[in-house]
Amino acid sequence: MAHVYSVEEAAEKLGLEASHVRRLLRNGEIKGKKLGHDWAVLSLNYERKRRPKTKRIQTEVQEGKGEQWTEGSL
Repeated sequence: MAHVYSVEEAAEKLGLEASHVRRLLRNGEIKGKKLGHDWAVLSLNYERKRRPKTKRIQTEVQEGKGEQWTEGSL
């Protein structure tokens, strides 16, 4: 029997915010069932489509280098 998750449980397991999980459910990107005002998450099968956002770090201006970009979430 398949496990059914709450939005909060699914968000924790997927490493996402609950609001993002609700958006994915509304868009049909994660399988779920709307039960009144709440969602029942039926599958945690989700693969992020975009790379994580990068954050810009201001560095000292050294010989015209200016700004550098590093990987990581905002």
